[in-house]
Amino acid sequence: MAIGRSGASIGVATYVKEPYWPLNTCLFVTDFKGNDPRWVYWMLKGIDFVGFNSGSAQPSLNRNYLAGIPVYVPPRDVQAAIAEVLGALDDKIAANERLSGAVQDLLQERFALLRLDGFTGDGSFLTVSDLFDVNPRTSQKLAGQAPYLGMKDLPDSSMTVGSWSTREAKSGARFINGDVLLARITPCLENGKAGYVDFLENTEVGVGSTEFIVFRARSPLLSAVPFFLTKSERFRDFAIKHMQGTSGRQRLAAADVADYRLAKVDDESLNRFGELSLSLLKRVKTAVSESRALARTRDELLPLLMNGKITVKDAEAVVSDAV
Repeated sequence: MAIGRSGASIGVATYVKEPYWPLNTCLFVTDFKGNDPRWVYWMLKGIDFVGFNSGSAQPSLNRNYLAGIPVYVPPRDVQAAIAEVLGALDDKIAANERLSGAVQDLLQERFALLRLDGFTGDGSFLTVSDLFDVNPRTSQKLAGQAPYLGMKDLPDSSMTVGSWSTREAKSGARFINGDVLLARITPCLENGKAGYVDFLENTEVGVGSTEFIVFRARSPLLSAVPFFLTKSERFRDFAIKHMQGTSGRQRLAAADVADYRLAKVDDESLNRFGELSLSLLKRVKTAVSESRALARTRDELLPLLMNGKITVKDAEAVVSDAV
């Protein structure tokens, strides 16, 4: 069991099943004093350790301050039951994540077979702007609160956006469902930050970081294609090499992306990939939405179980309905 001790990971609990090497930026537990290790993990996740920050410029936890935190400790058999109930929700979330990952891997392989990003410099070609609008104008005026996607919310490995917030609709990138977002600033571009937008309501317009490049397919059937383009090795190499600016604040220009050359692919093959991607991404969206609901249920049950306000039997009834 490890807990983040400093920086952005302060208070983040991790249950480690394999041998590991703890850094000095974490605290770790090896003696559980006869308690169920999985229950200890959930107990630690239920504590807001930010309130015990003893750092100044850098958030930090002092283990001596943590030892006196009072916690409700049920009998060992109840601990095991609590861990099993909460673990069932986490297991289902993990299964959904595996499904999403498998779909993304499959579609990336199929995209590579298209050879759309295989232009060799000889013969005729397309550009990104022939198929997609780059940083398109969104005519709908926004007033009041709007869904907001910050740079930290844009995934660097998965395709779907897992979290967002709301804020006043002022400056920033505008996007709608079916758009693809790409981080254009260092180091976020190098880290692969990109995402497919499918979390908005039907006619809703989202607002994002000014450091996003927005792709919008001319044909809705091809809406997911730009995401897989951003993950291809050739495009990534081009994008990173075309960043401009001072060290540490380099950016990729949308105009360079719009002029990026693509190989000509027959419409039938391109549309067939589009149909497959949209069909599979509907399943991913369902799985992601289910995971959000499961996570909410888990987070609501966690404090209630840990302080004894509900019984394990009550929680089991909720979980059985959820999974």
